[in-house]
Amino acid sequence: MPKYGVQPTPLVRYDLELTVTNSSNPGAAKIVSRIRVVFSIGALHGGGSERQIVSALTHLDRDRFEPYLYVVYRSGPLLSLIPEDVPIAAFEERDSRAPTRIFGGMHRRRVQDMRRYLQEIRADVCYDRTFLMTLVSADAAQSLNIPNISTVVTNPSTGFAPVAGRFRWLKKRSLRRLYRSSACVLAVSNGAARGAEQFYGLETNSVITQYNGVDLTAIRSAATESVDSTWWNAPAPHPKRVIRIVSAGRLNHEKGFHLLISALAQLKREWSDTHLRLALLGEGNHRLQLQNQIDSAKLGDNVRLAGFQNNAAAWYRSADVFVLPSLVEGMPNVLLEAMALGTPVISSRCPYGPEEILENGMHGALCEPDSVTGLTSTIRDVVLDLPAAEKRAASATSRVESVFSQDVAVRRLENIIFQVVHRKGS
Repeated sequence: MPKYGVQPTPLVRYDLELTVTNSSNPGAAKIVSRIRVVFSIGALHGGGSERQIVSALTHLDRDRFEPYLYVVYRSGPLLSLIPEDVPIAAFEERDSRAPTRIFGGMHRRRVQDMRRYLQEIRADVCYDRTFLMTLVSADAAQSLNIPNISTVVTNPSTGFAPVAGRFRWLKKRSLRRLYRSSACVLAVSNGAARGAEQFYGLETNSVITQYNGVDLTAIRSAATESVDSTWWNAPAPHPKRVIRIVSAGRLNHEKGFHLLISALAQLKREWSDTHLRLALLGEGNHRLQLQNQIDSAKLGDNVRLAGFQNNAAAWYRSADVFVLPSLVEGMPNVLLEAMALGTPVISSRCPYGPEEILENGMHGALCEPDSVTGLTSTIRDVVLDLPAAEKRAASATSRVESVFSQDVAVRRLENIIFQVVHRKGS
């Protein structure tokens, strides 16, 4: 018998009434309290999972749900976007003891603290994103018989090893146990769902696909702001034309920015009549390495590491092309946001989200992952035929509106949360 609380069958919409009637006394009614949902993640830096947490906390129906946030570290620029009515608990503040060097000691302390927190607020259900948080959140919730919902954000066959750190075998074994006992396991793409089942040895079709959602109103509003960069906004030196390319994400190896810089260097050598500008938005531990690559290739006037940008949407809108050169992805929010703004997009055909989003190239160009040659060729083709790219961009916008909107994602997540709690109580 599978232990999952929600099977991958079509979801039924349950409408939670504010009052219900007692069957033994039809004249008596009792109030149904809001469902207390604890969302959990490591911190609130600028990644896609963090943004999806913020979106859910912001737009969850307050008549039906009472959201809380538990983080390991109270840090990151997205903290300022958490709604005022959402209480935030941070492990680093709740447990002020000095770090321990005992094997597994810090992990056990985090699990114990989250157990206490779930008990303190009398949580009904727990939701986590990223497998590192699943190791804490799901463990704490299951020990209290509180249903948990865990989200797989990349295909673990490619995304697990770069993040897992030491003792991968132990973490993989623990995750297999936790996922098998979870009330519901979600994944951000069909490819990630099937990959997780295979990697962790889960039952076939037991992981449900839950696409990320884009806040179309907020993105389009932010896109109307101006980009505060003289370098980006300046016209091309006469008689050249300027082509602006933008990408965004954590500055690490997996995002493939080193490939994009190399591709730009090749195109600069080819196009003497074009001034290329590439803006890389984000922060990460590869910043120095990428800057050294830029300096070595003498691309200082062509490539800028622009850092984390609150108005990233304005950069996407003002670009001629958005490029996602990742080696691995789950369901990249930045790609969806660029599509929502009508900017032509290019993405590597990495496992697994981009190909699903772009429907095998119908709504944007795809290139082979981890290939400077493939990336260079695809950028060349798109830039040399921008009218065709803009036509695909129009269909991309329609696809985001119909499939990947925030409203669709949040309403479906509400449905899943309600079903999980309903099944436990039935």
